[in-house]
Amino acid sequence: MSESPIQCVSRFYESFERGDIDAALSVFSVELETQDPGMGTVSGLEPFREYLTTFKRAMPDARAIVERMLEAGDTVIVEGRFVGGFTGPLATPEGEVAPSGAKVDLRFADVSRVRAGKIVSYHTYYDQLGLFDQLGLMGEAAA
Repeated sequence: MSESPIQCVSRFYESFERGDIDAALSVFSVELETQDPGMGTVSGLEPFREYLTTFKRAMPDARAIVERMLEAGDTVIVEGRFVGGFTGPLATPEGEVAPSGAKVDLRFADVSRVRAGKIVSYHTYYDQLGLFDQLGLMGEAAA
């Protein structure tokens, strides 16, 4: 029996928490469409690999605490909290930002669509300004 959409999405979160980016990416289609408040809409695995790597580098202990996961056909909706400590450098378009040591605890909602055992669409929703504030970057954004 093949893996259900909810099992596929669960493997992504488990692999990300372990820091195993290759295993996390293994559940995604090469035709992945990603939407994120910070990067807009992008296609393919490489931009998503960079996205995950950037977060894990800046917050090596980053993980998603899944509070609710619902499956409706080929779609999985996840509600939870993204938590971690900002202890590594954060790559930005303007250059690297030194870690502040700040703790992040940010609510999110993700909507993933699964086809043939692979995630083909990953849309994440969170308060981007809230993330910057928790990282201690709001003063830098205003400067």
